[in-house]
Amino acid sequence: MREGKVGEEQEGSGLGGARRPASRTQSVVAMPRWRRVLLALLVAAAWFGPALLPAPPPPVPTTPPPSPRVIVAYSLESQVQMEQRVPVPCSPPPPPPRAAPAWQQTARHAHLYSAHYDVRLPTHHYVRIVAMLEGHDNGSFFCQVWFGGQPLVMEALEADMWVSSWDREDPASLYRPVLLSCPIPRERSVLGDWPSGVSVARKPCDVARSMLVIAPPPSHPPRDFAVCVKGMDFPREDISRRLVEWLELNRLLGADEFFMYVYGVHPNIKKVLDRYSRAGVVKVVPLKLPGKQPNSPAGRSRFLRTHLWQKRRNEVVPYNDCFYRNLYAHRYVLPLDVDEVIVPTSGRTWRDVLAGLEPRLLDGFASLSVRNAYFFDDFPSESASRFPAHMHVLRHTTRSANFSPADEAVKSFVSTRWALTVFNHYALRTVDPAVGRSVVLDTAVAQLNHYKASCSPLMVHDCHSNFLKYRVDDGVVLRFADELMARVDPVLRELGLLPR
Repeated sequence: MREGKVGEEQEGSGLGGARRPASRTQSVVAMPRWRRVLLALLVAAAWFGPALLPAPPPPVPTTPPPSPRVIVAYSLESQVQMEQRVPVPCSPPPPPPRAAPAWQQTARHAHLYSAHYDVRLPTHHYVRIVAMLEGHDNGSFFCQVWFGGQPLVMEALEADMWVSSWDREDPASLYRPVLLSCPIPRERSVLGDWPSGVSVARKPCDVARSMLVIAPPPSHPPRDFAVCVKGMDFPREDISRRLVEWLELNRLLGADEFFMYVYGVHPNIKKVLDRYSRAGVVKVVPLKLPGKQPNSPAGRSRFLRTHLWQKRRNEVVPYNDCFYRNLYAHRYVLPLDVDEVIVPTSGRTWRDVLAGLEPRLLDGFASLSVRNAYFFDDFPSESASRFPAHMHVLRHTTRSANFSPADEAVKSFVSTRWALTVFNHYALRTVDPAVGRSVVLDTAVAQLNHYKASCSPLMVHDCHSNFLKYRVDDGVVLRFADELMARVDPVLRELGLLPR
């Protein structure tokens, strides 16, 4: 209304507020028709012409654009410079060292799990600490990095290993997974020293309660693939036979080593893990919940079933510990569940999959993601009668015809060269800001075979309409059948688990 009134005043007023003479309006009315038509066409051309005409060509740059390499180098250098901290001069006494990983509590509800030395940037090294904080903890932390008897003390950087938009509960009531980073100054990084451990305190010169031991680098050159399995909680369910089949199939595909984090498992599962641990194939890592979360077997299982969002936050800890354990031991880590297998659809092994990718994908992304397809237990399969009952994967070769969306339920080859933090599906953060977090591979290259009993309660509607309704035969794993059975049966016989 105000704009209309101003328009009326302007239309009816001249200089000094006097009314315009009526003769001007009359002269317009008396204008010949041909002039009025011409005037109307000119006005229309002025009003609509810019929208109808094609956009003008962009101006030719007078100077060439800057090189992408210059931009990338500058962004990484800027990040490193922003992360540097001035060491604090003090000499707190060394606390007793404790081997990692094991939960250690500092003051004010901070829980530390493990520490690792990151030398991926040649002149700027970091100590990385996998930790959890209770609720909204906005206080500062200080690292006391031990190079011999004298610590290097500086303020820690804090990065969430979780995305707040995922939360379905009040974050103040939850434990929050974080990565604490201790930036080592350039002049110390270039010396090539390897710290023995790190302590964390709220004030720089406080006497710390304990020291997280930092493992030395491996003596062998990096291998290709490590598989990381989050906390296993199967105290009553016996999946021992399926676990042997899963381990051997992943070994056929290219897995060099498995890191299995364990809350509590059935005795038969323990037999399987112990057997592969003795063979140097599996590293079993006992796992507990931090803080006031329950750790009695029954109470913990019940808690993990009923506190879904805290459970998912807890899962991030073993995945990141596994990632940093393998920073120099393997080129890729694969965060997988024991009902999932990344199966090449072009080529035979994971190495074949990566060998067929363009260098821009290998060098430009921290994780190479594979789309999910469900193989439900009650889908009828033509192969079921061809194989014995303990070969679950070989007996289930019917899947949902639709793959999950490209941004949901993927699993990934996570690069130890580029990732900074990971979660269940792909890298959350990258070391270099110019590197992408994830790229999804075409299903003609690889797919994620996901063997589930039924639809998850969280996806019932979507599951029925997209995944249960449409199905297709998919025997991509059958090419491994003979070799897989030749591996599985002797192990089950050795452990007394082969059905009679």
